[in-house]
Amino acid sequence: MAGKEAVVFILDTFPSMNSPYPKDSESTRLSQAKRAVINAIADQSWRSKTHECGCIVLKTGLTHHHMAVMDGIDDENALGYYFRKVARGKKVHVDLDDEVHFPNLIEFDLNRITPQTLRAISHVCSTSDESNADVMQGDLCDGLIVAADALYQRTNGKKFKRKIVLFTDAEHKVSVDGSQLQAVLDGLNKMECEVIVVGIGFDDEKDFSSIAKSSNDAGIKQEDDDDDLDQPDKITSKDAPTAEESDSNIKEEGDVDNEDMEDLKMESDSKARVKRENQMLLMSIAKETGGCVLATNGADIEDTLQRKMPSKAGRKNAQRYETDFHIAPNLTVAVRLAKMTEQCNLPSLKKGAVQFDPESGDALRDGAGELMTHDTGTLTRHFEAEQLEAGIENEVPLDMRVDAYRYGCDLIPVGKMDLAGINAAFAGDTNRSIEVIGYLGRDDVVDSGLLMGPAYCVVGGKESNKSRSAVAALAQAMDEMGKVGFCRLVKTKNGGAPIIGALFPMASDGGRYLQFLQLPFADDVQHFQNRDMDPFTGSEEQVQTCEDLIDSLMLPDGDFERVSNPTFKAYRQMIVDFAMNAVPKKEELREEGLPEENILLAAQPKPLCEFDATKILAKKASGKISAFLEEFPLQETKEDEKKKKYWGDDV
Repeated sequence: MAGKEAVVFILDTFPSMNSPYPKDSESTRLSQAKRAVINAIADQSWRSKTHECGCIVLKTGLTHHHMAVMDGIDDENALGYYFRKVARGKKVHVDLDDEVHFPNLIEFDLNRITPQTLRAISHVCSTSDESNADVMQGDLCDGLIVAADALYQRTNGKKFKRKIVLFTDAEHKVSVDGSQLQAVLDGLNKMECEVIVVGIGFDDEKDFSSIAKSSNDAGIKQEDDDDDLDQPDKITSKDAPTAEESDSNIKEEGDVDNEDMEDLKMESDSKARVKRENQMLLMSIAKETGGCVLATNGADIEDTLQRKMPSKAGRKNAQRYETDFHIAPNLTVAVRLAKMTEQCNLPSLKKGAVQFDPESGDALRDGAGELMTHDTGTLTRHFEAEQLEAGIENEVPLDMRVDAYRYGCDLIPVGKMDLAGINAAFAGDTNRSIEVIGYLGRDDVVDSGLLMGPAYCVVGGKESNKSRSAVAALAQAMDEMGKVGFCRLVKTKNGGAPIIGALFPMASDGGRYLQFLQLPFADDVQHFQNRDMDPFTGSEEQVQTCEDLIDSLMLPDGDFERVSNPTFKAYRQMIVDFAMNAVPKKEELREEGLPEENILLAAQPKPLCEFDATKILAKKASGKISAFLEEFPLQETKEDEKKKKYWGDDV
C-alpha cells in the first residue's frame, strides 16, 4: 500500500445546504460538512507531513481552479476573504461566460496541508440564493471532473493512495455529459481512486469496495442485485426524464381549481425527483470506482465519515524485529518480534528564541506573518556546593563527575559502564533472543494475576517457511495441551537486561502465532500488609441494591476496545484551533501564556468515550444510584479522621 495519501474533498454550497441539521438545530448541513472536512484534513496532517489534501467548493459564483485561474487571487487567504465578504452581504455575480471551463468552482490546491488552507475552508459559505442558484453552474459533476483532473495532474506516476470525498445533499439540478463523465470514471479506475459520497439526508447507502475487490480478483465484472443500481456501464443523462417532461406530466394530472396547491406540489415533487435521480447517479459513480455512499439521515456528518475514513492520528505501525527463538537446546529459528501495545504521550514542546529588530525592538515576522525564531538548547552546569555558598563559581570538570547510589547515609559511586556490565553479564547472547525455559499450565499463569504489559507478538520469519511452521505448530500444541511457554526475552540489540514472561498461543484469520506477556521477578513483587476488614452485617436489601447498581453500570454494546484518549483529542483540537484562529500579536508574546478559558475553548474536551457511554450509563443507572444512596447515606467525616495510615481503613 502506498505510504502517501492524496484526498480531494468536494463541498456543495447550494442554498439547501443552509438548512438546519439535524432538524431544530443551530448547526446546518454546510457547517457540519465543513467541520468534517477540516477535521479530516487535520487528521491527515497529524499522521504524516507528506499527505496532501485539496478542496473544491461548488456553486460559488467565482471561478478559480487549476483549469481557469482568476486574476487577483494569489493564495488561500484571498479566497477566504472572498467568502468573508459574501457572508457580510456582498452580492455575488454569477459567472455565465461560456468560454470559462467549469465556472463557479473554487479550488483549494491539492498540496501539503497548511494552516492557511484550514482557515480559508472554515470561511466557506453559501454564495447563491433562490434567485440565482438554478442558473449558476458548477454542479457536483463539474466538481468531480475538476477533482479527478487535479489528482491526475498532481499524482500521476507517483505512489499515492487517492480518494475523492463528496459532501452533498444532492438537491440541485445536475447537467451530465455521459461520455465525458465516463472518461473521467475510467481515469479514476486507472489511478485506483475511490469516490466516497457523504449523502446528507439520503435514504440508502452502499459500500462497493468489497464488490470491486472481488471483481478485480476474479477478473470479471460483478453485477449488483439491487434494481436501483441496475444501470448501464456508460452513465448518460438520457435515461432520466427532463424537468420539462416531469412538470408537464404533473400539470396534466392537476386540478384546475387548485392551481396554487398544484404549483406547490409540482415544486415539491420536482425537488424530490431531482434528489432521487442524483442519488442514483452518485450510486452509479461510487459503484464504478469501487467507493461507497454513506447516508447521514440525521446522524452526525463527521461520525458518518469516520466509518469509512477513521481517525488514525497518533497510531503507530508496529515495527517487527528479527529475533532468535530458542525453542529447545540446539533448536533455534528466526522469528519476528513486534510490540502490540504501547503507551502514547503528548509530543514535547519545541522551544525557540524569538528574534527582535535591534533598532525598533519589535518581534520579527516572516512573509506569512509568523514569528521568526531560533532553535535553543539546554546546557547544564555543575558547581562545587561549598564554594558556591561562598560566592565562588567553581565549575566541576567533566572528568570529576560521577553518578552514585545512596546506601544508608553514604553515596556509592557507580559508573554507566558498571551498570552496562551488570546487564550484559546476565543477557547471554548479545542479540535479541527469546529462550523457552519450560512450560506452565495456562490457567495457573492467568489466575496468578501477575501478567503485565506491554504485549509482544511473535510470528514466523519473513522468508522462512520452516520458521512459520515451527511457530504455528508450537502454538497449536500448547493450545491443545492448555500450556504456556515460560521464557526469557532480551529486547535490545546489544544485550540489555532480560525479562521473563509467558508465551501464549493465539489464533487469528491469518494463522497461529505467539503472544508474549511479561511476568515479574521475585524482587519485583511487593507484599502489602492490610488490616482485616470487618465482616459485612447489612441486610439482604442492601446486598440486592449493590447488585442492581453493578448491573446498571455494565457497559452497553459497542466497540469500547477503540476508545480514544480524551487528552489526545483535546490536544489535537487545540492545535487545529490555534492554527485556524491565529493568536493576536499582543497575546503571542505574553510570558504567562494564554488565559485558561481560551485554552479550554480551543481544546473542547469531550467525555472519555466517543460513543457517549458515560451519558448512557448515567441515564440508565440514575435510579439505582439514588436507591444506593438511600441505603448507604453519605456521612460527613471529621477532620481528624480523614488522614488514614493504611489502605482499607475507610472500607
